[in-house]
Amino acid sequence: MPEIFEGFVDVVLPGGDGLIRRPTLGDVFVGNVVAGDTILFKIGQKKRGVWRGELVEILKPALQRVNPPCAVALSCGGCALQAMSPVEQASLKTSWVTQAFQNDISASTEIIPLQPQTHAFAGRRRVRWFVANKQLGFRQRYSHQIIPTSECVALSQTLDVLRQQLNAHLQVLPDHIQSIQAIELSNGTHIVLESEHQAPAHVELPEMNHCQWWWRSLGSPAIKPLQQPVLPLFDHIDANPFSEQPIPIQIGPNDFIQGHAQGNQTLIHQILNWSEGSQRVVDLFSGCGNLSLPIASALGAKVIGAELNQQSVQAANQNAKRLGLNAKYETLDLFGKFNIEPFIAADILIIDPPRKGAKNICHKIQQFFPRQIIMVNCDPAAGGRDAKALQQAGFKLKALRPLDLFPYAGHVEAVSLWVS
Repeated sequence: MPEIFEGFVDVVLPGGDGLIRRPTLGDVFVGNVVAGDTILFKIGQKKRGVWRGELVEILKPALQRVNPPCAVALSCGGCALQAMSPVEQASLKTSWVTQAFQNDISASTEIIPLQPQTHAFAGRRRVRWFVANKQLGFRQRYSHQIIPTSECVALSQTLDVLRQQLNAHLQVLPDHIQSIQAIELSNGTHIVLESEHQAPAHVELPEMNHCQWWWRSLGSPAIKPLQQPVLPLFDHIDANPFSEQPIPIQIGPNDFIQGHAQGNQTLIHQILNWSEGSQRVVDLFSGCGNLSLPIASALGAKVIGAELNQQSVQAANQNAKRLGLNAKYETLDLFGKFNIEPFIAADILIIDPPRKGAKNICHKIQQFFPRQIIMVNCDPAAGGRDAKALQQAGFKLKALRPLDLFPYAGHVEAVSLWVS
């Protein structure tokens, strides 16, 4: 039987784990805790050089601890911060971002703090459920055990209703389905059935309005529609404050989309605000044009973008053509060598890299000659590392804003504006 230890949670770190310092053990990371808790915990595995602990009991709760809104919050691995109030979560995530960029912040840097969420349902619109015993659930933290739930407040209410509908129809779906993805968009939802098996010749699909069903064989990038004709689904972006008509960006089941609709809209509005007056925009790690197509629409700007994922580039160009926008995207490995000439002298250079950051771009930023840079980081720590190269090249951090695209989770997005 594992030995039980007592500990005090000093701080909650990016990712959502609490830090406990034990002289004999070293640092231990424990999930589902609040700074100031005194707890009992047991030691699990050592990962990435630190011990992972498992919460056993809260001996003395921190003053700011609240009852989690989800009944399985302490066992499900989907959320790490439900024991904190929305105000505490917003304050903590703001501190994560400012700490990551602390060496770049000056007296003139505008810090836009994160606003607390006001709705019980957190609003995530992209989800993967795992299937066990004909029920949908999420994996337990640091485990493959599936935890079912009667309600998931991390999602949008629409997706939680969809989860209930899928649960009711799992009996008629193939037995070997291992997981189900859902991507909620403005006019419907992609539902992707995932299995190690190839798609059956026929799948009896539940009748659900405004859903497009797909099949993905795990281990293969290929995805197959389970119904024809394929229903085109769009993310409606409010790009122009002078128009009542949003721009519809078509999103496929494999296209990247920010997991929070309102957070994505807030991100786009912030970028539009910082891009005012720009006529030449370069978008690196452009995805399907989520950030730059709204600029092309609202400002009439010329956009040149690049992205490694060929399907996303194709989607971005198709969206630009359908919307009649002056935007062109190409497939490039931005982590390797490439011709930077088409991307030189932008009014705004947008850099929106994956979690590992954009070291290659930032270390040669002087060759791009941008007037301003907007950097978006899903890992603020990587953003902080890349920021050092921008600062050394003579750019200054003008504004910094955390965005909560993963409410209740231990993740936060950072968007920053840099000027020469």
